[in-house]
Amino acid sequence: MKQNEYQMLIYWSDEDQTYIVEVPELPGCMADGKTRQEALANAEAIVREWIETARDLGRAIPMPQGRLLTIIEAAERLGLSPAMVRHYCADGKIPAQKIGRDWVIRQRDVEHFATTPRHSGRPPMQYASRPQATHHVSEK
Repeated sequence: MKQNEYQMLIYWSDEDQTYIVEVPELPGCMADGKTRQEALANAEAIVREWIETARDLGRAIPMPQGRLLTIIEAAERLGLSPAMVRHYCADGKIPAQKIGRDWVIRQRDVEHFATTPRHSGRPPMQYASRPQATHHVSEK
């Protein structure tokens, strides 16, 4: 496994006045920097250290899990509003992680959710059967 297979999320922190990089697949793995490039370089070093420390301690090293989607990307894929996707994330109906101020969702979890039947809580619609229409031709 290569360290560059892990997805890294980079964003500006107004509170800290720096760029933050989070590696969601490696718990607690974060770095910062004055520029995006510096933050990314620091994150790559931290990922190496995280993996080395986990090996030294005999801990499991998570496998990279694939692409993470933003709320907007997930909403587009699911045909839902971003607000509804946030609601599903907050309720635990879609497995997601809170990164910064918003959620990120693994693409495979979005695909699984998209193929899982959902129930609105309303009883199923009962359609009344319609009689077959018949046409009469009158003879003159």
